[in-house]
Amino acid sequence: MKTKLLVLATIAILVLSASFANAQQRRPQAPEGKRIEAVKVAFFTRQMKLTPDEAKVFWPLYDQYQMALEEQKHERRQKQEDVRERLEDLSDEQINLIIDSRLSQAEIAFNARKTFINAIRKELSPAKAALFFRAEEQFQRELIERVNKNRDNRTMPPR
Repeated sequence: MKTKLLVLATIAILVLSASFANAQQRRPQAPEGKRIEAVKVAFFTRQMKLTPDEAKVFWPLYDQYQMALEEQKHERRQKQEDVRERLEDLSDEQINLIIDSRLSQAEIAFNARKTFINAIRKELSPAKAALFFRAEEQFQRELIERVNKNRDNRTMPPR
């Protein structure tokens, strides 16, 4: 019994250390973003039951997916700012081009997700891909709950 506990504890430590090592290789973020990212790494690793070897495969794929999404979001935000400032001055043809661009950006994001999911399914297993979907949904739900809880706990400044 003690041997099993020792083995499980060792595996847990290895998984977490591999996850945190991967998290440290990611792009720099604000302190709050780093904290959320660390929680996310631990959460996904635990929920997906990633072994250290699986984590070494999963996190680079996930990071690549996230970078593709960030590039797409950055491009979309830049175009949104341009449009917001001069929407009234645009012709229908120009507006249609903007709409086509937005649809194209959504397609890019969808294709990045599709590529990522297919890679997980191939490199890890279909079961791990299914666990990713569940972990992603649970993480988003918990993150929203925490944000709402923190918002409710803040004191409002006097008017």
